Amino acid sequence: MNRIARVACVAAAALALVSPTPIASASPAADPGTRQVAHAAQTYKVVASINTSEAAAGEDTVRITGKVKPRAAGQKVVLQQRPEGSNRWRKSGTAKVTSSGRFVLTDEPSRPGVRFYRVLKPGGDGVKAGTSRELQLDVWGWYSLAIRQVGANSGVLVGAYTQFGAEPYYSSLVQQTAGTPGYVEYTLGRKARSLRGTYALTDDSTTGASGSVTVSVDGTAVVTHPLATGTIVEDYVIDVRNAFRVRFDLVGSATPAGRSAVGDPEVLLLP
Repeated sequence: MNRIARVACVAAAALALVSPTPIASASPAADPGTRQVAHAAQTYKVVASINTSEAAAGEDTVRITGKVKPRAAGQKVVLQQRPEGSNRWRKSGTAKVTSSGRFVLTDEPSRPGVRFYRVLKPGGDGVKAGTSRELQLDVWGWYSLAIRQVGANSGVLVGAYTQFGAEPYYSSLVQQTAGTPGYVEYTLGRKARSLRGTYALTDDSTTGASGSVTVSVDGTAVVTHPLATGTIVEDYVIDVRNAFRVRFDLVGSATPAGRSAVGDPEVLLLP
């Protein structure tokens, strides 16, 4: 091979070595945001809130409201609850999801104690079930005051049976002797929320008798109920939140003979 031919071959080889190698085009990468949205859509998202943190057993109704995504219009959500200390959830109500994805559930707690609610959206249409966060509710209950540990007292029958207007009261505070004032104290220890009771002269008081009951909280008189034959103050409620001690002063006339009483006093406590 002559010199010119050899030079031509070398140049061709060098050109082959430096020529760019074609690169296969890559598929466009999926947008991370798109992947996240697709994943989230596989499970129902449930947001819920409760209208109060406290309720009285057998008296109050609580409302749990919220929203489901995806909207699942016309489908059901389930209200579940469990008592404090338990891991078992039980069904306590259902509601239909509106066209906007919203729902309203209600419950009437009948037993005192701390409980937790959550809202479950069962799975369907290829979407997995989802639940809301837990919502705490403190359910208070009424307990007889007369059967609690009694404090300083004089001239009062504690836990006694009496009648007002021919109605029985089985665990009451009753002035022992007409004409002789009495008092009784109870320590609440800042654990009660309310105090209620019925105030009257006992049915065995003489016609024309008079008297009164004064309720004091931590040494300050809160209310005085003037009483006469036929006067009955029913289910009177006093706010005793943060009260350490409560005292009842009972007065009844000697002539005509009258005895004041507090029928079935109760305190609202969180067990």
